[in-house]
Amino acid sequence: MSLLRTLRNRANGQELPEEPEIERFGADGEEQVYEVLAKAFDTVIRSPALPHKELFLEKDFLVIHKGFPFILEIKHWKGEIGQCGDKFYQEKDNGVRKTIKSPVGTTAQFIKRMKAYYKLTGEICGVVIFSEPDCTLSLPEELEGIALLPLRRAVSFIKTYAKEHAGEGAEIAPDDILRCTRFYSRDREFCKGILATNYIDCFTEDGSAARLDTLKLRYLSTEPQPWRLRDKLYVTFSNGSSGVFYNRDTVLTVACLDGSYRKIAVNRIRHVVF
Repeated sequence: MSLLRTLRNRANGQELPEEPEIERFGADGEEQVYEVLAKAFDTVIRSPALPHKELFLEKDFLVIHKGFPFILEIKHWKGEIGQCGDKFYQEKDNGVRKTIKSPVGTTAQFIKRMKAYYKLTGEICGVVIFSEPDCTLSLPEELEGIALLPLRRAVSFIKTYAKEHAGEGAEIAPDDILRCTRFYSRDREFCKGILATNYIDCFTEDGSAARLDTLKLRYLSTEPQPWRLRDKLYVTFSNGSSGVFYNRDTVLTVACLDGSYRKIAVNRIRHVVF
């Protein structure tokens, strides 16, 4: 019966939908910001996402420090950034000036939706971080309750804010956070969505049972071993450690950003970016 289940799952797991272009592993500057945050805080979750109407809202990071949650939006803008009415302006070194949408409103909207979705009564702090070293901010340090900071000040701000507002933060269990994940198949197909599977059951080289917590994973790459009816998994954890595991028939449930659901077999995946 176990063999039949393995064969069925490996054969029936849906393939990934086609996309015109494959997203790169991490947007420009996002990896740099993640490294800074991961060194300073224990709980750093990429791409927290929430259902909204028929699609989803998504932000760049959720940081939980001393029980206080912070929603972070990362902007990689260069030049001078200032306020122009309810929008921002960007003036580059070459004199080009343009009006850009303020990230304050979308960050506040996400926090409002997050509190409603999880029925939270405590506070969530929103922060817009400008990651480019040559970005000059001609902005107040806060707009509509959202902090506006260069990357060099982000860590100290989060630590100080959490200390000063101890006990006021919304109580969020990290295991409950909806998190967007990017899947890449072997023929360069792509899928981005909310991973609903919390664990991947697998085993080690000696046959011992192992369980991977998807919340603690950073990358996963698969190497098919079809004659042995299994896949070799190269795993990198969010703390930087790595390991090799084996999987036979896991199918991951994903809520795609177009509102559909897919059950993607691990053997159909080349890479996963968590």
